[in-house]
Amino acid sequence: MQHSKTLYERGILKNLRMLTQRQYENFKFVARLDQIKTLYAGIKALNFENNGKFQISEDGLRVSVEEGQTVQANLYMTASCFAEFHVVDTISFGLNMNIISECLGLYAGAPCSLKMFYKGHGAPLVLVLRPNDEVDISSECSIKTTNVEDVIDYNLDEDSPSLNVVFVRGPALANIFQELNKAADEIRLTLSPRQPHFKIETLGVVKTETFVEVAKTSDMIILFNCRETTSACYRNNEMRLTHKALAAATKVAIKTDLSGLLEMHFMMQSEEQAEVYVQFYIMPLADI
Repeated sequence: MQHSKTLYERGILKNLRMLTQRQYENFKFVARLDQIKTLYAGIKALNFENNGKFQISEDGLRVSVEEGQTVQANLYMTASCFAEFHVVDTISFGLNMNIISECLGLYAGAPCSLKMFYKGHGAPLVLVLRPNDEVDISSECSIKTTNVEDVIDYNLDEDSPSLNVVFVRGPALANIFQELNKAADEIRLTLSPRQPHFKIETLGVVKTETFVEVAKTSDMIILFNCRETTSACYRNNEMRLTHKALAAATKVAIKTDLSGLLEMHFMMQSEEQAEVYVQFYIMPLADI
């Protein structure tokens, strides 16, 4: 298997070792997923930057990546998503996103269970994958961890009189973005209590190239709560970073206000029917 060879060459993939109960108790973090599909989709959605920050607490797992100071993406998995979840205090470390994505994709998307182990500061994160239909096969990946700095604390004021919130069906929004001009420089998003309620348009150097308008009564709208008209432009190449998360989302929450800061939540359905979502913050272009 080509994937396995690459990981072996880098010393990441190792033979599985059985852990004794005493060794098990020495870990600061231990978790188990019976299915890795949703986690794998979330990690791939964040794999546009090499350096990821993993933060683990009793509430669950958060993975964050940033592109400069204009885009931040976060994967959230609550503790209830896991068949087993144990953490001592709150821990954080950095991981190479490309490497963990490769490890999770080791069995080419076949249904797998996953165990994760972490001993503490400076120790690697150990992943043990076992294909569900191959009881005699399992693999262990030991991934080097690094120190990380805090990520930017973005925040929209929930009490802002200009805060607009729209929930839409994920597949319908994905179809709209497929129709837009992918070569455009910018995308403008407009939300308004008046028509057009929800408008997405691509902007080129000279003029508007394509646009889609959605009424608040459309079947694709789940919730529409707009207090004031907001309109802002974003770099198309930054908006495209959300497309992997969008492809896996059942529904999407879009939030913004007069500041133009865009917050998007991509809700995914986990195998355990628990809350999993990818959150993006995207800064607007200056001329909002």
